[in-house]
Amino acid sequence: MKLNLINKHNYRITSLLMLVIFVNISYSSNTINHVIISGQVTNLEYGNPVEGHTIYIKSDSTQTGRSRYSKVLKTNIEGYYYDTIATTEDNGSLIIYTYDHFGVSCDTTVYFRFIDRGKSVIIADFAIYLPYQAEELQARFKYFQKSGRDRNQFKFIDQTNHKYLVGWQWDFGDGTTSNLQNPTHSYQSYGLFKIKFTVTAIVNNIPIKSTITKQLYIGETEYYHLGGHVFSEYFPIDDGRAYLYMIDSLNRYTSIDTMTFDTLGYYYFFHIPKGDYVVKVEPTYESEYYGKLMPTYFGDKPFWEEAETIHLKHTNWECNIKLMEPNGIFDGEGGLGGKVEYINLPHSYQELFVEGVHIYLFDDSNNLLTCKYSDSSGDFSFDFIELNTYWLYPEIAGVHAEKIRMELTPEIPIISDIEILIDVYGIDYIFPGGEIDSDEIVGLPYPNPVSGTLSLPVYSMPGSKLAIDIFDMYGNKIFSKQVDLMTNHSNYQVSTANIKSGTYIIRAVVNEKTYNKVFIVAR
Repeated sequence: MKLNLINKHNYRITSLLMLVIFVNISYSSNTINHVIISGQVTNLEYGNPVEGHTIYIKSDSTQTGRSRYSKVLKTNIEGYYYDTIATTEDNGSLIIYTYDHFGVSCDTTVYFRFIDRGKSVIIADFAIYLPYQAEELQARFKYFQKSGRDRNQFKFIDQTNHKYLVGWQWDFGDGTTSNLQNPTHSYQSYGLFKIKFTVTAIVNNIPIKSTITKQLYIGETEYYHLGGHVFSEYFPIDDGRAYLYMIDSLNRYTSIDTMTFDTLGYYYFFHIPKGDYVVKVEPTYESEYYGKLMPTYFGDKPFWEEAETIHLKHTNWECNIKLMEPNGIFDGEGGLGGKVEYINLPHSYQELFVEGVHIYLFDDSNNLLTCKYSDSSGDFSFDFIELNTYWLYPEIAGVHAEKIRMELTPEIPIISDIEILIDVYGIDYIFPGGEIDSDEIVGLPYPNPVSGTLSLPVYSMPGSKLAIDIFDMYGNKIFSKQVDLMTNHSNYQVSTANIKSGTYIIRAVVNEKTYNKVFIVAR
């Protein structure tokens, strides 16, 4: 069903009901990132490095739908192995494994994630059983990060097994040294450091030395893991998805990762940068709980504005979520449906579908009745519901949306052509039935403040005349242009490259009606 909208100039606009939302859009990147892997193999019993040992690297088979990788490496004279993997994946995991003297497998799973940089460094060491000692004196040590605010401070512990040790020499790989047996050292920068440790012992009245090295990596960002159980009352839900959103310093929400629950109703996100996050979970479309249990944020809240922020400063496996129950809806002969679509995307992303947007349905008393998701084609529907007054609300993390009022009557029992349009910047306006208010013809300019190109949303009949003027705060006109509008919804763009920093008024005249909007140029 189409709704007729009439403006104050008495010409008729036939349009679908539209809610225009602007959001950050996540898409797969074709950027090539690099996973840099290194590690050392040492003898578990005696601590000596193991040369010529075989190391295997392969893709984690539990990560479905990802590219496959496999590599066989040999350790060098210091027991090190190295590999660099080029990938277009933005996150993933790898299995690194080897075998000891008896053929017993030793393995570890390592994780990588690219958010704001194209390199991920992974250190994976192995201590394996080998029944021999290469030298009578073998230096060995361990290190650990000291607790406290300075994450660049480490404690180094001599583990050399010899009764007659007389000297210790540490080279921390950053140009500093120490001759203490168990020193503490603070690094002044980030990076990969090779620590060289030399001990001196008296053997048969003769001083002899032994040296070993180890790698230490300090990244600019701290990474942790987070996860939790998802429940319905006291029982875990094993058929659902979890979504992870990062909150930046400007309070913008960015989708970081999505995963399905495991068979015990557990979700987990690996290798997450230190920061602020929200988690949202949902039953899958195929689940028996679809429409019966609501998508819910951590903190057991239905809306992102109410969600509890996870301040990730250490690994946290206790972010449990209890799925909320809606009030439910009565059966009837009515129906609501429509499509969620992207608009004004760059040309190369025009094929993106708006799948998985949560459409909430409220009654006229603001009771939350149920929720449906847009499918792979962007379609959603509420079928066989009673004739009544409803409010639709698209719930998207980080986006302030408005509700749409819909009334199902015996004359109009089904409304099936609702369009929810999604753009890339922020929220604009709702177009209900009836007259178009003057503020709905010209939207707010964005981004605001602006440093590059300014966009001005304009909604009018194709062929309408649009005149744009920009004035500084002294009333001086610094820009002027007239254009013909080609579509009902247009984004008129103005370059601010030649406009100085400051506050300005952009005046839009559409069909002899004038609209003034304020924007700021900031560089």
